[in-house]
Amino acid sequence: MGNTLLKGVPVMLVIWRLWMIPGSEVARRRAGLASVLVASIIGLALGRILALTLPYSARPIHTPDLDITLAAGLGPDVLDGWSSMPSDHAVMYFALGVGILLVHRGWGIAALIHALVLVSLPRIVLGFHWPSDILVGAAIGTATALVLVPLLRRVFLETGLLAWLEARPGLSYPLLFLATQQLATMFDTSRALLSFVKDITIG
Repeated sequence: MGNTLLKGVPVMLVIWRLWMIPGSEVARRRAGLASVLVASIIGLALGRILALTLPYSARPIHTPDLDITLAAGLGPDVLDGWSSMPSDHAVMYFALGVGILLVHRGWGIAALIHALVLVSLPRIVLGFHWPSDILVGAAIGTATALVLVPLLRRVFLETGLLAWLEARPGLSYPLLFLATQQLATMFDTSRALLSFVKDITIG
């Protein structure tokens, strides 16, 4: 389940759909959605930091005793050397789902079902994660959204930051597109660029 059209894109389409709905609550809703994006990025960063600092946990596909048959198209070195705990996918997608739930109940429930069924469960079935990795990642993402989204929404509204951005659509909409594009791909292109820069710098 590595196709972004099934993973990241549907959630970003929900973000854009909710952003474009007119109405009296548009400022509060957009402030909430912007907060969801920022909180999800912070949650993803937190998940990666924990994966790098916690004791290394081998993934099921790299546990010889399990004798897992790799899915078609996967090589034996897939995710080799990447610690399993916590699942950064679960962190990010549950942060997105819970954050959207705080903005719109119906779409939030749909986003959480997506996070569980289309993102998290396939990663257990494929042997990328243990169930505990998913549970911990989901807990981190949920906590991140519950704490940061209300706080950041107040910041966007009370400081005038949202109004400042809304008055500059030539700046705010490209930034919104960039944020949703990178979240949809879990920053794959950014990570590849950073890895390239690191290689040529060290080399």
